[in-house]
Amino acid sequence: MRESPYFKSIPRQLPWVLGFSIVMAVTGPFGSYFAAGLPIRVVYFTATAVLIWLQVLVVAALIACLDLTERWPIMSRMAVAGLMASVPGTLQIIVLYSWLIRPIPFAAGIEIFPQTAFLTVIISVLFGLFIEQRLHAVADAERARVASVPEAGTQARALPDFFRRMPPALGRDLLALEMEDHYLRIHTALGSDLILLRLRDALAELGPARGRQVHRSWWVAEGAIASVERNGGRPVLALRNGLRVPVSKSFREQVKAAGWLE
Repeated sequence: MRESPYFKSIPRQLPWVLGFSIVMAVTGPFGSYFAAGLPIRVVYFTATAVLIWLQVLVVAALIACLDLTERWPIMSRMAVAGLMASVPGTLQIIVLYSWLIRPIPFAAGIEIFPQTAFLTVIISVLFGLFIEQRLHAVADAERARVASVPEAGTQARALPDFFRRMPPALGRDLLALEMEDHYLRIHTALGSDLILLRLRDALAELGPARGRQVHRSWWVAEGAIASVERNGGRPVLALRNGLRVPVSKSFREQVKAAGWLE
């Protein structure tokens, strides 16, 4: 979760959230202009905006981990995240408004929810598009960097582009790849690190001969397995560096046919 691009975008998004809160406080919508002074409105709108925004990020990061939503466009995922976050957000609005400005009944949530949901969905989609645009820009820059790296010698020309993406400190003894949202964690004998790349793009660069996918989020290299363990009847691959990699049901027959579970 901490490596999710939604959380990594917090420093860039926070000024926009605070700016939006100030604009709302100055304009005083929803009857708050005549019900409370500017300092109280600033506190109220800042608290509600930050809370709902953080909830959107948490829900978006969780949605990104689901198989069902893996191929959803960013706008769809963020719209669902905004809609889901607006449910607790409506309750927080009622509580904070009643505490800071004037009491309102919880039954008012029926009237408040559509407005909250609409505003939250729109802002969530906009933030999601900004995040996606930045990820594409970083990925394009990385592809340009890889393409600009000079190839030296026969061995370098034989290596796929993926190895040129790897941080030099990790060496070349690749053991496994682990998908973490938009990022890919590279595991080698020397350690691990993250790069901005989708797992399916990495597998296309590595080719089928260097290893195989054993889980929606995992790929294991040939020769990386030290032993096979069982966890509740499910096979787990223990790698040479001590890492445990689960084998999902959808990939189990392929892994068994390769002789990795013997």
